[in-house]
Amino acid sequence: MEPELISAIGVNGTKGYLLKKDIDGELPKSPEEAISMQNSKSQGVRDIPLYDVDGETVIGVFHGGGK
Repeated sequence: MEPELISAIGVNGTKGYLLKKDIDGELPKSPEEAISMQNSKSQGVRDIPLYDVDGETVIGVFHGGGK
């Protein structure tokens, strides 16, 4: 299991934390929905909020995903 807060470095070198739920994104409710989500998913980079240690204050952005 991963912790709820995961250490990361944002786009401008800012040190902070990602929330596990932001990394995971929305989870499908059925196999059909999973296939649909995968087919419509952008292959580009997505912005994930970078938080202070409190897990609430957004202090930057982390670029995640992509190939």
